[in-house]
Amino acid sequence: MAKKELLLGAVAASLIFSGIAAPAFAAKHEGKHDKHHARHTAMIERLDTDKDGKVTLAEFKANAANAFKAFDANGDGQVTKDEIKARHAAFKDARKAIRAAADTDKDKARETLRAGGPYMLPGAGKMFDRADTDKNGTLSEAEVMAAAEKIFERRDTNKDGAIDVADVRAGGKGKWHGKKSEERAQRMLERVDTDKDGKISQAEMLAYATANFERFDTDKNGEVTKAEVDAKREAFKDARKAFRAIKATDGETKDAARQTLRDARIDGMGARMFERADTDKNGVLTKAEMETAAAALFKQRDRNGDGFITADEMVMKHHKK
Repeated sequence: MAKKELLLGAVAASLIFSGIAAPAFAAKHEGKHDKHHARHTAMIERLDTDKDGKVTLAEFKANAANAFKAFDANGDGQVTKDEIKARHAAFKDARKAIRAAADTDKDKARETLRAGGPYMLPGAGKMFDRADTDKNGTLSEAEVMAAAEKIFERRDTNKDGAIDVADVRAGGKGKWHGKKSEERAQRMLERVDTDKDGKISQAEMLAYATANFERFDTDKNGEVTKAEVDAKREAFKDARKAFRAIKATDGETKDAARQTLRDARIDGMGARMFERADTDKNGVLTKAEMETAAAALFKQRDRNGDGFITADEMVMKHHKK
């Protein structure tokens, strides 16, 4: 159940908050942040063995230990660059197999990819020379564990001892932090905060989620399909192109195009995250699933557990070392 709530929470974030962000902001950051957030969510899902929605250092290092065994093909307690290359080549071949497989065989190809993992090793790649502290040209398990601790520390951006959705950052350079981020968070809060008390209750979150669910459910059958999500995303792209074409002009035409863009705004991540959230692979997200997702998202955002989401809990803060 925890796994499903985590995945649904991710798609709920795109559905619930798709109508919140300003169009210009969504257009600028859509692609890069979407991919970053999707990778971050996938990492949590993969490493969160107790399914509590976060990854502890112990879970992170346990995964690193399993990866070390997989990479150490000859079992000599050392991972060489050739062994790393071999694992990466296996990963590329497995991904090619997925792309080449017929639609009916893709699930089987994906399972083969998962079964063949893990394919990532702390200290491999560009980190190899730094991780190889004794400079013998190989990585020991101790060196891999040390690299894992450094990676964990870097990814735990809010320094709460765990990696969760609160730690995701746009672009890796803090572009979403600071005064502008706080201003966006305040605008987001004002849209959802219907009683205007300066904070979002769980009831307000659910009401906003329901309104957005109904906006996506274009045929009003009580279910949101991938086709409906994709259609909304395409509508946003078309509206964005139309606005860009006339944004240098003034007057009613520009105002109308801006309003159309506002009405069509949609987080581009929605379609990709929808596929991840549809765990039973039936191609639909029901209202009940949305409500479960909204509750999970609220819990994730309500970092101090007081039953409300404030502007500072909505903004993604950067913690300097």
